[in-house]
Amino acid sequence: MRKRGMIILLVMVAVVLALISLYPGQQSNQPLKVYVVFQEDEARILLEKFKKETGVPYEVIRMSGGEASYHLLSMNKTGIDVVLGGPADLHEQLKSSGKLIRYSSRMSDQIPEVYKDKSGYWTGMYMGALAIGVNKQVWEQDPLLASLPLPERYEDLLRPELKGKIEIPDPETSGTGYTVLASLAQERGEDEAITLMHALKLQSSSTTFSGISSAQRLAVGEVAAVVSFMGDQLRFTNSGYAIYSAIPPQAGWEVGAVSILKSGDNKAAAKKLVDFVLSKNAQTDYMNSAFSLPVISNIKVHPLLASVKLEKLLTSYRFDLAAEHREELLAKWREVNEH
Repeated sequence: MRKRGMIILLVMVAVVLALISLYPGQQSNQPLKVYVVFQEDEARILLEKFKKETGVPYEVIRMSGGEASYHLLSMNKTGIDVVLGGPADLHEQLKSSGKLIRYSSRMSDQIPEVYKDKSGYWTGMYMGALAIGVNKQVWEQDPLLASLPLPERYEDLLRPELKGKIEIPDPETSGTGYTVLASLAQERGEDEAITLMHALKLQSSSTTFSGISSAQRLAVGEVAAVVSFMGDQLRFTNSGYAIYSAIPPQAGWEVGAVSILKSGDNKAAAKKLVDFVLSKNAQTDYMNSAFSLPVISNIKVHPLLASVKLEKLLTSYRFDLAAEHREELLAKWREVNEH
């Protein structure tokens, strides 16, 4: 009987070990690997609170939207568990390419349909609007600009007095830049959108790798005006820089989303992270550090965003179409810029 009991015990251990090998993500104590497509300091504030609350260690890999798209789609990068932040069209690309698992967090019930994937592959955690940012000190000290009204529309940035004094993010490497191009394409048609973006590029001192880079260069006075997400500009406004931000008519916008990658090794912890970042407390903390708009209606916006008029945005903007037409639109963009 004793020998028989030992055999049964060994069989049970073997079964348990087999189950663990089949589902390593459910039992893993390895760090949760997170691609972060917003500012790393903002991410670490959230992830440190997540770690304190759950005990789950994490590893941050900071990427721009274009970088994340390239690594996860073109290079077929594996081992990453969660994509945190970045415009929803990036998550739509990953969904369409079969890179994501479906996970409808219990926290997503409080988030309106417009801010999440109806099939449950990604969920929005914040919202941001494109804006024209102006360094008022640079503007007022420039003899060619001081007498001009501050720009309110993209076309205002094409004034000859602004030649070499503005900057836009590159739509190939920057999620911000692609949101500008894709929203213009949906509003005006692809040809007119590319024509305007190309004119803005020719007007620019350079095109930056990411949207936050444009906001940084604006804050320190290297350029007079930029196009970037308003939240990136308000980070510097809040730190005392004299930045004026204006949402142009029919401006593009983003839903910063979170999704879980199929190739990750730590799916149980990944689901915990999604639940955490969609909670009211986590979203409130994020709003106050990132100056983004909440996707939950009962979160009070930061005072710097109190005057934002959402009716100025392109309400018909569709993230799925932005994702679907990305390669075609960027190919046309490259073609124009090669000539």
